[in-house]
Amino acid sequence: MRTATSTTNLIACVTIIGAVVVGFATGPAFAQTDRDRDGFAFKFVYSPSELQTAPGAEKLLARLEGAVRDRCIPQGRITMDQHIQARACVTETMRKTISRFASATVAQAYDLRAGG
Repeated sequence: MRTATSTTNLIACVTIIGAVVVGFATGPAFAQTDRDRDGFAFKFVYSPSELQTAPGAEKLLARLEGAVRDRCIPQGRITMDQHIQARACVTETMRKTISRFASATVAQAYDLRAGG
C-alpha cells in the first residue's frame, strides 16, 4: 500500500517539475503589439521653474496638452470611435504625466483647468 502512494507522489512530482521546466524553456508570453513595444513616449522639454509658479504651470500645461493632442489624435478624418479613443488617450496621458511631475502647483493648475 505504501508503495502505491509513493509511486503516485513520485509521478505527481515529476509531472509538476516537467511543467515548470517546460514553462521556463518556452519563455514568457507577452500580449504586446509592435506599437506597445515602441511605447508611448515623446520628448517634452520644460524648466523646473515652471513647476513652482501658477503662471508657469499654466503655460507648461498648455504646451503639454498640445504635444499630447498631437501624439494622440490621428491626422485627417477620423471616425466617432477614433475620436472617443483620442479623447481618452489625451485625458489618460495628461493625468499620468501630471502625476509624474510630482508638483502640487502643476496638479492644482490641472485641476482648475479641467474643472473650468
